[in-house]
Amino acid sequence: KVFRINSNEVYIMKSYYSFLIVAVVLTAISCSPVRYNKVYQIDDEFRNNTKKYTRIHLRPEDRRTEIGSATMIFEKEIDSEGEDVSGYFVVSRSSSSFKVAEDGFMKAGNDKIELKLKDLVSEFKSKSEATISGLASVDSSGTVTGQSADIDTRTWIEDKFIVNLSQEAVKGISEANDVILRFYFGPIPVTYRLDGRKLHSVQRVLKQD
Repeated sequence: KVFRINSNEVYIMKSYYSFLIVAVVLTAISCSPVRYNKVYQIDDEFRNNTKKYTRIHLRPEDRRTEIGSATMIFEKEIDSEGEDVSGYFVVSRSSSSFKVAEDGFMKAGNDKIELKLKDLVSEFKSKSEATISGLASVDSSGTVTGQSADIDTRTWIEDKFIVNLSQEAVKGISEANDVILRFYFGPIPVTYRLDGRKLHSVQRVLKQD
């Protein structure tokens, strides 16, 4: 039995496989792994220092607010003059929310420590997703018909800032069973809790070699 495929069907098949290859490539790029709760060490010959860092992802304790999850990088940098410990924060929030205040707090055990946020940057973000429905067909002129696309666009804001951790804060984190971070976005207070495996990875960064 002989199967015949007309030129329109060949065009659709080529378009489908081209789309499939592009989708696979984009998926592979977007899914490149960013590892959390792991400790890394870099010996930097250009800056003549050594740094250790870990990347943490936390959801807020406060539910149903305009403020979302946070990505944090805790870094310890060691050079001939001593060591510095910093926290780098990226917090997602809705486009209708207020930016983060310059003062925050940390509670480690029974100690409450004030945090000063610096280098604050707010970035507007958007992401569009298209849903294609219908069966495609190609007429004699090469025009594709029979499909429709719905585009959903999501917008949000990311606040980025740095916190330099004092020796008191470093000692508190190193000895605590859990750490609470409190930030304020206009009238909305937001709390992140650092404990378990995530806290342990930060403590490994802070540990004296």
